[in-house]
Amino acid sequence: MKIKILTLNCWGVPVPFVCKNRKERFVAIGEEVGRSSYDIVAFQEVWHKGDFEILKRNIGNTLPYSHYFYSGSIGSGLCLFSKHPIQETLYHRFDPNGYCHKIQHGDWFGGKGLGLAKINISGTIVHLYVTHIHAEYNRENDEYLAHRVCQSFSTSQFINYTCNMADVSLLCGDLNFEPVDLGYNMICCNGSLKDAWLEKQSTRTEDKEGNTCDCPGNSYCGDKSANSKRIDYILYKEGEGVSVVVEDCSLAMGKVPGKPFSYSDHEGVEATLSVEKKDKKVPIEQPDKETLSGILQKSINIIDSGLQTTRTNRRFFIAFTILCLALAYVISVIHIPYPVDYFVTFFKLVLILLMGFGISQFLIMIRSEVHGLEAGRLDMKNLLQNLK
Repeated sequence: MKIKILTLNCWGVPVPFVCKNRKERFVAIGEEVGRSSYDIVAFQEVWHKGDFEILKRNIGNTLPYSHYFYSGSIGSGLCLFSKHPIQETLYHRFDPNGYCHKIQHGDWFGGKGLGLAKINISGTIVHLYVTHIHAEYNRENDEYLAHRVCQSFSTSQFINYTCNMADVSLLCGDLNFEPVDLGYNMICCNGSLKDAWLEKQSTRTEDKEGNTCDCPGNSYCGDKSANSKRIDYILYKEGEGVSVVVEDCSLAMGKVPGKPFSYSDHEGVEATLSVEKKDKKVPIEQPDKETLSGILQKSINIIDSGLQTTRTNRRFFIAFTILCLALAYVISVIHIPYPVDYFVTFFKLVLILLMGFGISQFLIMIRSEVHGLEAGRLDMKNLLQNLK
């Protein structure tokens, strides 16, 4: 039996002048996929419900089964379409997941996580996992690295605990990790997942690296001299007594035919898998203990550094709140002549709002971040101890 899969980060940020040609691109994506022969399609960054409906209208006749994973205040951005019945779905939300005050990044508002859909393809049970891990905004100084490592560990653990009844497990999405990164190796090693691009028998792609982001040929790549990278993946895991062969893995969804723009700022990845059930039960491949131990120890060290940063941030917001309180007190007790007192009243209101922000940060948000990091750290330590 063959299964053809596509994953694509659609770049659907619903902000005018930031996300270019969004409506036209979603129509084009829907029309292209609607003409395709895919069995399963996984999308990321479908933030607006209207965009999901555009995809449904254009894809529904070819892939009649669909699901959107709701999460956070703006939605997870994750959805899938299938030619075959979706039997069950589940969403696992990541914690920690960025900062609410980093509005320009927006990951926190999406309530990022890992979506699971159980799909029955002619008696073969496929667990499709789709995710979009927190972005890396500065490779030289990644302030979210501890969060992203926690999310990669959470992804691998969730797959481990839910894949037992599946013949084939597929992880599709924008992992925001390159193949050399710790998070990618955590997911592949701890989750016992294979990379379809590395296991492929053939490809129709000229770029032998399989890069999917910041590609010079993409119309939305601002810096044509920038190094492109591979951060979008189709990973797979064979169930007991099941053999999977990657017949083809290629880049897809590049330039829109007849248009001057691409389907997205990312390239899509498609793969054709040949799945065969064996009469003899073959044990599921287990991760190498020594390799996994090294990955876990490095991850724990990163989280320790992240926890140190939270302590620094907590002290900053406490000092920030005290400063706002002191300023509010000073301008309340001194005499301010008319008409300057109107501006002072406005300034006091701003200070009160800033105090509320500071208090919410060190009493709620940072405490929540610490608990999320501590939970991931303890889970890693428990697994590491068990490997010894």
